[in-house]
Amino acid sequence: MADFAADLLNWGFWIFLFVASYFVGTYREKAHLKSIVEREKRLLSLPALTLKFAEDRPVAKTELVMGSVVIGGDFFKQVVASLASVFGMRISVAEAMMDRVRREAVLRMKEKAVGADAILNVRIEGLKIGERKKITGIEAMACGTAVYYSK
Repeated sequence: MADFAADLLNWGFWIFLFVASYFVGTYREKAHLKSIVEREKRLLSLPALTLKFAEDRPVAKTELVMGSVVIGGDFFKQVVASLASVFGMRISVAEAMMDRVRREAVLRMKEKAVGADAILNVRIEGLKIGERKKITGIEAMACGTAVYYSK
């Protein structure tokens, strides 16, 4: 009977962790997405382009700007991603994380280009953080050339 109670307590802990990570992770993800949308609206006037040259105007100054971020996956996302990979399904939780991490990296890059007219030659690199098939986090780095045109 004591073994049964210990097993029940052990399973209860993992179920609690799974459910709690779902609610906490969902809350934090929604808050982060809200922050991203607000900052994207504020920085909409600063274009971030993959072009090497945007306008034929004299350039006063250029500088390299970078933004990077690491976003970790919660326990719920890790379990769902593991199950999806076992059955060869699309891992939508990882796709959502990758979207957030890319957008956040670009925003951080834009925030470092204060007063720039444009950011050219933008590149984004992504990296999975984890061991073997387990995704514990995703990193993205965005870099580009901030261009300040002569006035």
